[in-house]
Amino acid sequence: MSDTKAVRITLAALTRVEYTELLQVPASMTSDQLDDLVRQRYQDVDGGLYYDDPHYWERSPSCQWADASAEDQTPSGAVTVSEHGALVITQIA
Repeated sequence: MSDTKAVRITLAALTRVEYTELLQVPASMTSDQLDDLVRQRYQDVDGGLYYDDPHYWERSPSCQWADASAEDQTPSGAVTVSEHGALVITQIA
């Protein structure tokens, strides 16, 4: 019986694209009207005008692991657990 098993780790991140513009609006506009303006601009602005936001990076809920024991591939790394419980990841060249 082997004391290791293969698992496949899948990582995903959510990134963001955004569009920004500066508009002059009447000082009397209410918060509800400004919210309506945001919704309207979201409908009007072409997605091609959006740009990558390099500062936004969020872990995706689809980060996961799966049993890969049945796969016929060579692992890219190995994990051991230190005497203090820390995970030690070793890359295999």
